[in-house]
Amino acid sequence: MGTTRVKTRVYVDGFNLYYRAVKETPFKWLNPVHLSRLLLPADYTIEKLLYFTARVSGKIDHKAPARQEAYLKALRTLPETELHFGNFLGKVSWRPLTNLPVADRPITTPQGPVTLPTGNHPVTGNSRNTLPVGSHRNHSQGSKRRRARPLSDAVVAESFVLEEKGSDVNLAAHLLNDAWQDRFDAAAVISNDTDLVTPIRMVVSERGKPVFIVCPSRRRVAPKLEEAASYVRHISRAQLRAAQFPDPLPGTQISKPPTW
Repeated sequence: MGTTRVKTRVYVDGFNLYYRAVKETPFKWLNPVHLSRLLLPADYTIEKLLYFTARVSGKIDHKAPARQEAYLKALRTLPETELHFGNFLGKVSWRPLTNLPVADRPITTPQGPVTLPTGNHPVTGNSRNTLPVGSHRNHSQGSKRRRARPLSDAVVAESFVLEEKGSDVNLAAHLLNDAWQDRFDAAAVISNDTDLVTPIRMVVSERGKPVFIVCPSRRRVAPKLEEAASYVRHISRAQLRAAQFPDPLPGTQISKPPTW
């Protein structure tokens, strides 16, 4: 007798995967179908992988759309893969600062150009609070600084903000619809987004279908997601390395962007 195959669909939150697993690595040329096979039991057959993303803007990095398009072309070569797009919305927003990464670079003030050295600088008036000034080279490092809360009298700056809209809603809608249409025996969701707790819980508890939650980083899965899911997996660096597309893809002119 042959081994029973478990009909499986994989739902990928593209930006969650990118920012939590591959952004600061050499593994951006990732084959998500191959990765999913490494993560799931051998008897789970991936019949469909739904990849949810949005087309990036070139307003901050003008080369980003071309890099993304090369990757989307690579994804389209995978017969199991469907691409689903949300949108990026750009807006100007006033936000308090917890760090000003301009050390040793001039900034414009009403009094003229000013260069701030690395260190803590007074915020306003007679306040004893200070604003940390770092550098462009290392401001993205150090999780404590990224999670810091703004002070009550923090400097407020006008910022250009790009927000991705629609991927989590699209993923949730397809997961629920596919479960109720009985299109899979089991599902895997590659994300650590707690907005997906309710649809995952519904698929597990109301449809009786197992759902793997795959955390894109080595950090702990969000507790509510872990509670809702049937199983938990973490993506390792070794799995990312093993799941890279060939470069270039055989029989095509599709190559990994040279600046990745």
